[in-house]
Amino acid sequence: MRDRGWAWVAAAAVLALLAGCAGSDPAPRRPAPRLTAEIKQERRDQVLLRFEVAVTNRAREQITVESIDLRVPGYGGAGVQVKNEPLPAGQRVNLPTPYGEVSCSADGTASVGRPRVVVRVHTESDPTSRREVLRPTDPDGLLTRVASSTCTSERLLREVELSFGPDWRLVGSGNGRYLRGTLDARLTIDEPRDVTQLRGTVIFDLLPDPPERANHPPLAHLTPERPTAAIPIRLTRARCTGHARGEVKKPYEFLVWLAPPGGEELAVTPPVTDAARVAFERVCHLGVHLSGS
Repeated sequence: MRDRGWAWVAAAAVLALLAGCAGSDPAPRRPAPRLTAEIKQERRDQVLLRFEVAVTNRAREQITVESIDLRVPGYGGAGVQVKNEPLPAGQRVNLPTPYGEVSCSADGTASVGRPRVVVRVHTESDPTSRREVLRPTDPDGLLTRVASSTCTSERLLREVELSFGPDWRLVGSGNGRYLRGTLDARLTIDEPRDVTQLRGTVIFDLLPDPPERANHPPLAHLTPERPTAAIPIRLTRARCTGHARGEVKKPYEFLVWLAPPGGEELAVTPPVTDAARVAFERVCHLGVHLSGS
């Protein structure tokens, strides 16, 4: 009986201790806002080097997204982006987010890790700002596709340096006028490369000169023995309407295809200097006003 008495005393002491501890526990953690995220990209985002983080509010009250920080291994990122975007219950909002520089390896490949989206939010019932980490989905594989395309383009532009020549001559008049010039190519590796195709933009057509040369590729065959070429080209007007000029996002993003002789062709975008933009104004006026022009 004495042992049982001591057991009851010990049990009572433990229960009292537990009750005391329970009374000193901090308040239970607030439930996390129910947010999900998805990586998207619209056409307008491509030239601005950004993605859209589509955030969906699956809670029963409005949530305000104060800021967003897209973190993707393989991308430099752009840091915290202030938004202060109210997001009603059950709705989704696309938050444009720059992705920064893409990290490319020496061989021109990209390695992309699992993305995170760090947001600061508050709810309608609780104005206290809090940090949440979301794991966005990427159903279209945009993160890998954009990084791979960027690194491939950088590698090709290192192998063959492209530039528009400095001399342009205006031919014709009215809507039929066009510029004659050159696309200059220089091989920088010890393997041959071909320049096979040209393509213009919404505003400008970029053609070999004469245009019939497009039917007889390559436009230039570069070898270690003959590493340079000045390809005669024409820059003509494609669409120079007010609507086209107002809506165009990439008026100078021309495409040039490069390939090993007989191999796979890949498109790159050659750089366009301020001087070239000023010359192109003579074909279609886009309102370019540059210092020294």
